[in-house]
Formats: sequence, structure tokens, C-alpha cells
Amino acid sequence: MKNGDYKLVDDVTKANQGLINRLHLHPDLSSAWYFNGSVYAQTVADETIKFNVYDNVNNVKEEFRRYRRSGVSGQ
Repeated sequence: MKNGDYKLVDDVTKANQGLINRLHLHPDLSSAWYFNGSVYAQTVADETIKFNVYDNVNNVKEEFRRYRRSGVSGQ
């Protein structure tokens, strides 16, 4: 593929950009990114968690850890 022939673009909605900004500010998260239509964050404990726009960050993080320990979803 020659340079300039193709351009790969992934449009991030305003809501998802706001979520990424919130995740970047959270003290327990080391990074956040958008990939393939979803927002992910990595914790300081090297856990990768998928987030939705209206999620409570602390609740999702704790539910993720509870599920990893027990294998049972709390929903």
C-alpha cells in the first residue's frame, strides 16, 4: 500500500470522548482509548475493562473484579 492511497478513520462520538476524558482523570486507571466502536481503560493493576458512556466507573471496575474472582456476574 502506498502512502496517501488509504486513510483509516475511526470517528469517536462526543459522548465517548467525554467518557475517555473522565477515565483519564480517574486515579485507578492508567490509560483509556477507543477501539472498534468501544471505550476501554487499563487499571494500574494491568486489567483491561470495557466501559459504556453512562457507566459509573467505580461500579464497573468493582463488578469486573468481582466477576474475575467468582466467574459470576452481579447483574
